[in-house]
Amino acid sequence: MRAVSTRILLLVLVCTGGLFQRAVSEPLAMRQAQLQRVWTEYLLKNDDVAGGLPEVGKVDRMGRNALPVRTSESPRLSSAYYFNQKTDHFGLSSSTFKQKIYINAQHYTYGGPIYLLNSGETPASASYLTAGEPYTLAKATGGLLIIMEHRYYGTSYPVSDMSGKHMVYLTVENALEDMANFIRNAQSFVKAVVGVTISPDSKWVATGGSYSANLATWMRLKYPELIHAAYASSAPVRAEVDFYQYDQVVGQALPCAQSIADAVSTLDLILDSRNRTLINSWKQACGLGALKDDADFAGALTDQMSNTVQYYMPTQTGDSIATLCSWFSRTQNNPLQNLADMMAAYVRNNYIDVVNAYSSYAGADTTDLYQDGRSWFYQTCTQFGYWQTAPRPPLRRLRSRYMTAEWQSRPCRAFFGDVVPPQPDTAGINDRYGGLMPNVTRVVFVNGLLDPWSSLSLPADPMAVLRATTQGQNAVITMPRASHVSDFYFAPTYTDFGVNVARRQILDAIVNFLGQER
Repeated sequence: MRAVSTRILLLVLVCTGGLFQRAVSEPLAMRQAQLQRVWTEYLLKNDDVAGGLPEVGKVDRMGRNALPVRTSESPRLSSAYYFNQKTDHFGLSSSTFKQKIYINAQHYTYGGPIYLLNSGETPASASYLTAGEPYTLAKATGGLLIIMEHRYYGTSYPVSDMSGKHMVYLTVENALEDMANFIRNAQSFVKAVVGVTISPDSKWVATGGSYSANLATWMRLKYPELIHAAYASSAPVRAEVDFYQYDQVVGQALPCAQSIADAVSTLDLILDSRNRTLINSWKQACGLGALKDDADFAGALTDQMSNTVQYYMPTQTGDSIATLCSWFSRTQNNPLQNLADMMAAYVRNNYIDVVNAYSSYAGADTTDLYQDGRSWFYQTCTQFGYWQTAPRPPLRRLRSRYMTAEWQSRPCRAFFGDVVPPQPDTAGINDRYGGLMPNVTRVVFVNGLLDPWSSLSLPADPMAVLRATTQGQNAVITMPRASHVSDFYFAPTYTDFGVNVARRQILDAIVNFLGQER
């Protein structure tokens, strides 16, 4: 994987309003998984991202009469440890693999909560041990923080390569049972590796952001005897093949949305013409002349605006949404020319190899390990979909109508062969876990309303929010000017848009849940 320097990432964010693109060719879902990893690592490693809340009084906030007694051992910040995990929890195989685990027991008080964070579609990182909202919660409540790397990500692979036949153990069900199996064995494991005794009275809280927030929610649903409560940041709990709502939220967030829509409408007329000379001239104008497939070309034009909104944050040096829209204030040009100029600058300033970054099929035969984007693409092909498509008339659209679910799913067979179904089993996921109405209690759902993924989370359905908060006794917290996992990672210096208010509500809800009987 190509590394990203802070300078380059800031250049992309501030100067072009977009985000770094991976230098390895891959479908859209794979590029976004890489962006999630880069963005998370940047936020966790820069500034004081450990959260904007001071440590609160553990006695009062935990509802206890006295401070819990610390264990006699000296809790210490851990290096990576490895848990022997079953390759297939539901089959006949007895094979195991090494699953990476990080532990921070520095703030643990005997009887305090255990916060379990599955890293989801990104590698586990020691950065999470001292930064981010799970760390803040653990510190504030005398908790122990455990980071578990998701199977098939980072270095936690149960197989020798990533060919289709070896990807079959990558399922939501196996991932959830990984967490449950670890919890059942956590007392002996934690004692052995860091010398800390976990109290049998300690309550487990599953935490996560984005896909890992789904896992946190579903752990509470499927294993209520193990998980006492959960904190789910930006959880797209509804699986969706035709995810056109993503585009709609992006359009609501961008003041220049109509100009972009006008540009895309013109682009589609040009693509419909089949005039190769005209089409190729516009590819060149966008800095995308090396792309042969017209749908890949159209798809490449969406990444910058999508990522600007999905990872939006106002900073002291500028506003990324305003920076992006400034391209469309140039009235001397038509909207398509402005879009082309913006894309060309994005490609040029970030030295993007457009074939490797935007071609849907390149890299399909590369089955070496340690391709996190490939793992996420497999999960979208088999269980989630999440294909970001163009809305149909009369809805406004900011992406080409060539961006269909069929176009985005077509590479699945090229990458993985016949082991992937013709369509992702989204109905199965939604039936098993409840979609927008999971039958759970004691879950804190948090969403930024600028986040395009919020349209697959509870705030998208007022009835889902009502059911969750009244019947389910959950907490639903929204941040009108925040976006994807803003509460989970952002530093205090960035949180002038409602995140710190949400963080205090998160802490209040978690403390309330911890005070409840099992």
